[in-house]
Amino acid sequence: MKKLIFSAFIATALFVSSCGKDDDNGGGSTSLTGDWYLYSIYNDPDGYGSRWTNPNNCAQKTYWSISDKKIKHEWYYSKGSECKHTPKYYDYTATNGVFDMTVADDSPNERKGGKTSIKYEIKDKELILRFKNIRQQDEIQVLRKKGVDYSYLDPFIGYWIMTKATVGKTEVIVKEGECLQGTVVSSSIGFTLYLNFPEKNGQCKKTINTYEWVKEGNKYYDITDPQNKEELALVFSENNTKLSYSEQTQNGLVTLYFTKVK
Repeated sequence: MKKLIFSAFIATALFVSSCGKDDDNGGGSTSLTGDWYLYSIYNDPDGYGSRWTNPNNCAQKTYWSISDKKIKHEWYYSKGSECKHTPKYYDYTATNGVFDMTVADDSPNERKGGKTSIKYEIKDKELILRFKNIRQQDEIQVLRKKGVDYSYLDPFIGYWIMTKATVGKTEVIVKEGECLQGTVVSSSIGFTLYLNFPEKNGQCKKTINTYEWVKEGNKYYDITDPQNKEELALVFSENNTKLSYSEQTQNGLVTLYFTKVK
């Protein structure tokens, strides 16, 4: 992560100057039965590599309704300007962290009797699903249960939008329609930094980088490369709704500022 921030904001500083996780489970376990809503996704939506994404307006309507013997996947996806609802129902058994699922006779949008398997785990009351999607890509979905308070989770987990950056004594405000933009999508498993910044030639460079992280004590670390664990200088403020990340570079201290959206 240091290499990305270092190279990105050396370029930004030059361009601007030329132009002027812990183990708390929230106090108990959560049963599988109930309605689980899509919170974040790890997949490769466009062939440019897997990363963490925030569900769009249609996908946010998706939920898995789990009873003792049946799973109803109420799936919504974008089709043109509409949200397409394609429910699929399964009879299932759950053994050793695996849902063995058979398409139920009352399923409206799937071949009856078809079989599939999905790995699952409940971590800090979130339901994590791992499976092959319809493009036969590895996908992870993080779901949250309706009616459960998740405020106990690590403050880094969520969706963050960059508001400004400072490079040495230079402050750059993020403005709609301009190049400098940034977001972070963070789950308990990993996070993705989406960062656009102006290069020296005035072109806008767009980067997407995904990392694994861990919290030890009160410190956060990038463990994407287990042999080269690096501390992440994350600072939270305003009741964990604001986040800053800093790195020391040859152009001075670089700090990115974010506001939590969800």
